Amino acid sequence: MTSSGTRAEPGQTVATDPEVIPPGTWILIEGMGLFRAEDTGGAIEGDRIDIYMETHAEALDFGVQEVTAWILEPAF
Repeated sequence: MTSSGTRAEPGQTVATDPEVIPPGTWILIEGMGLFRAEDTGGAIEGDRIDIYMETHAEALDFGVQEVTAWILEPAF
């Protein structure tokens, strides 16, 4: 479960700093698709995001990367 009360879904859920990208905001990540800010995390501060992956191994394989992302719809 995410901090917003939804079930984390691969290909949809990202964790963000809620002071930068509020929960519920849609984000387009170049080359990956459309995601929604549904979670927060202690290590997620400022302009960092954490993309939810299906498995821990998949997340390790993806690693830390710089991505281009657009905020499409701020939540109010």
